[in-house]
Amino acid sequence: MSLLATAVGGVSPMILDGFDFGVERVVMGLFNGMTYGLLAVGLVLVYKSSRFVNFAHGSIGTFGASVLAFLVLDLKFPFWIAFVVAIAAAGALAAGIEVVVVRRLNGRPALIGMIATLGLSQLIAGIALLLSSATGLKYPIAPFLPTFYIGTLEVGPPHITMLILGTALFVALWWFLYHNKVGMGIRAAADDPDAAQLEGIPARRMAALAWCIAGAIAAFSAILVTPTSSNISIEGMGPELLLKGLAGAVIARMASIPIAVVASLGVGLVEQFLRSNPDTASLVNVAIGLIIIVALLSQPALGRAGKERVSWRRVVAEPVPAAYKENIAFIRWAPRIGLVLVAFISIGLAYWVTNETASALTNLIGYALVGMSVALLTGVSGQLSLGQFAYAGIAAAMSAQAVSNSGSWVFGVFCGILSAAVISMLVGIPAMKLKGLALALATLAFALASVSWIFRLDFFLGNGIEPAKPTVWDYPVEYAKDYYLFSLLLLTIGFIVTDNVRKSGFGRSLQALRDNEDASRALTVPARLRKFQLYGLTGALAGLGGVVIGHSQTQLTVNSFPSGASIDVVAIAVVGGLTVTSGPIIGALVIIGIPALYPLGIFGGAILSMVWLAIVIALPDGLGGVLMNWRNRFYDMLARRRGIDPVHVRLGPATPAVSPLQQALDLKGLMDGITDLDADHVVPGTGAPILTINQITKRFGGVVAADGVDFTVKHGEIIGIIGPNGAGKTTLFEMVAGFTVPDSGKIVFDGLDVTKASPENRAIAGLVRSFQDAALFPTLTVRETLMIAQERVAPSRLWWSMLGVTSAENAKAEAAELLMARMGLDAYADRTIDELSTGTRRVVEIAGLLMLSPRVLLLDEPSAGIAQSESDALGELLLSIRREFGTTMVVIEHDLPLLSNICDRMIAMNLGRVIASGTPDEVRNDPAVVRSYLGGDSAAINRSGLHVVEDDEDSSVSLKKSENNLPVPTV
Repeated sequence: MSLLATAVGGVSPMILDGFDFGVERVVMGLFNGMTYGLLAVGLVLVYKSSRFVNFAHGSIGTFGASVLAFLVLDLKFPFWIAFVVAIAAAGALAAGIEVVVVRRLNGRPALIGMIATLGLSQLIAGIALLLSSATGLKYPIAPFLPTFYIGTLEVGPPHITMLILGTALFVALWWFLYHNKVGMGIRAAADDPDAAQLEGIPARRMAALAWCIAGAIAAFSAILVTPTSSNISIEGMGPELLLKGLAGAVIARMASIPIAVVASLGVGLVEQFLRSNPDTASLVNVAIGLIIIVALLSQPALGRAGKERVSWRRVVAEPVPAAYKENIAFIRWAPRIGLVLVAFISIGLAYWVTNETASALTNLIGYALVGMSVALLTGVSGQLSLGQFAYAGIAAAMSAQAVSNSGSWVFGVFCGILSAAVISMLVGIPAMKLKGLALALATLAFALASVSWIFRLDFFLGNGIEPAKPTVWDYPVEYAKDYYLFSLLLLTIGFIVTDNVRKSGFGRSLQALRDNEDASRALTVPARLRKFQLYGLTGALAGLGGVVIGHSQTQLTVNSFPSGASIDVVAIAVVGGLTVTSGPIIGALVIIGIPALYPLGIFGGAILSMVWLAIVIALPDGLGGVLMNWRNRFYDMLARRRGIDPVHVRLGPATPAVSPLQQALDLKGLMDGITDLDADHVVPGTGAPILTINQITKRFGGVVAADGVDFTVKHGEIIGIIGPNGAGKTTLFEMVAGFTVPDSGKIVFDGLDVTKASPENRAIAGLVRSFQDAALFPTLTVRETLMIAQERVAPSRLWWSMLGVTSAENAKAEAAELLMARMGLDAYADRTIDELSTGTRRVVEIAGLLMLSPRVLLLDEPSAGIAQSESDALGELLLSIRREFGTTMVVIEHDLPLLSNICDRMIAMNLGRVIASGTPDEVRNDPAVVRSYLGGDSAAINRSGLHVVEDDEDSSVSLKKSENNLPVPTV
């Protein structure tokens, strides 16, 4: 059927400062914005159910578009029937991903989910290309719809379909999610799966349904946008379009569908206005990236470092036990022999392969170096960067330009690496307070902006440059075989630096920040400085890889460093193993080496992506981790043959019958030679206050967490703080320790106003806090945790770590060994914190706090999770600390008998206010305290399971100990 064509004339552009704000631009911006809105809606749905960004969202849409093209063009299906089938197929694919992939990643970090979707994106894109390979540049257009013009703008069937069906879809989706029981079930399951399950809502089924709806929406968008793209291809749903959908989703806090749609319309308008001016046409990705970063920074709850309770992996592979090396010659010599063999084979290849193969191997080395930067950043710090290859491109361009202008190849390489490091730090600045979404999205935007704008500047690559070849001792390295040997040297340098950093105190502090940032900062680890240094180091490492790649080519252009290559280097790091230094080399052999030596085509590429995905799901430590595991099993077998028990060697001595809490009671001479902690013989409770809390207030929206809290703590006192849940006790500690800034009021420590001081600086000064769960660092051992606690007296230095200098680390290890021996922790030295009981973790935590030489200890529910039989031992331990070291303590606790036994004074809080203060007996007998716990209704008290005792002589209300040590109200 022929299309009806009409025209609407008389529309002229409206130019202002070079920008076109005319009707045509506005209409096109709104049409594009609706497309981005559909993408944003799908991203919001997935994020709400799975708590990570689905980078395969665009590819799922591409798959739906390819299904429609295949059905209509190859099988001759009617368009609208194929339209429904294609959308259903994409929805089914997305639901299948949730069931088969996402659920298997439950309990692992959110960034692993994002990495898995990167692999899925490539796999699905490959399948889509296979489906649509016969369609060429053709794509079916919806029939029975007219075409008309607004000025010179053609508004065809795809636009009309988007306007009618897109609007209907938005309305229907809003009604479904906010007024339909199933839709409300999806929202409830997304907000709190556990609570939804208790209410009878099948949370897993709701998550699969959310993914299904998101997949269908992605297909709907791809089907409608493909015919309108300048390049008529089903590959139109790439990273660039996904970034525009992400902008609307992030502005909507990854939560509100209506806001996501409106924000996406705004993104579409901004894009069109920028494109209307030749001077800003290439800045679209830059502008959208800035929009995303500003949106993240203005929404702390979305982007700020969260407290994921997930299973991270250890950064350093389990070392070979010393007993194996001492008793088995093969184990002692095997690593050295293996290293010689690897070096011999790697160097020998230069004299065996062709120049073409040598060039491919050089490219592989460059990718391996960039992959090392990803593994170091993601494996050690738990952050995902999608811009590492862009840093490599900047280093290559700057190096080539510097060599051309200075004639010095060494100076050029230095400039290239330095520029990559500086740019990496600058891009990472927004992620200093944020992680998860922040760095991934900021670096994705940077990667896209590099290709569309930065690399095209004459200062970088322009229309292309010819990089110079290195010269070593006046010998020009021009042949591919020679350059391969040179790149092998650079790979060796990068490998040594990476391995040194992983095993150093610097790497350990980054791992601690990844596991538990608050606990790390409480132990004086400078979080922002460490992240800043890491961004610089990983940028430099990526830059080294870029230099290797750049100078190996005869012509450097924008196409030499495509944004998609940043995904390839993530694949290299994950496939090889994030926890093994040699992992990226193994990953590069698989991801880069196989296709380079044996062209795979579309089908082979899809298979390779499937392998990547399988490794992410089934092998958390990658292929390198598998090899390390095989090595350990082989070594264990050799040890058994020599009569060595691997279990005893690896786990250490048997766990003692007496708990560490019981063993740690004698503290005399404990810290001698370890820290400068020493008893101050001032009589407790006398002298000037060491800590003053002056009218501090904190509100979270309409909730008042602290309302004019005011009290002082004198030197050597132990003050207890009690109150029901929600009283504001922990928020008070957060403010006193520096993790939360009060809205008003002042905190004075030892005469200094520390209201705005960081947690690290307060801990260095001696104001130290603990945490309720004593979680510490799950992937670190007890020995490593106590070494982290020494960052105050011996902070790890990046340069010494890179060079492998271990003198300071050896001293830390000796101090940790001494402290573990004195506190009965020897048997747990090589156990990870995650393996310990709560009581043992608490002793480790206290030991770490003592190494900070604290003057005031803020203890948040120290008895939480400890067996009742150990409560007395904990109390005696705290009193011993005060007696031996003169340490002042402020203790939040629900165990009133424990608190009564150790406190000089007690403070009661309720609803953010101090409601009573005095001796433990005075506070327990205060009627306001009892009411805050149990209310004033005797019937309610009886229903609580406690006993009401009437006393004719005293009608006051008080809390007394019952036989089971619970507070019992007396009326």
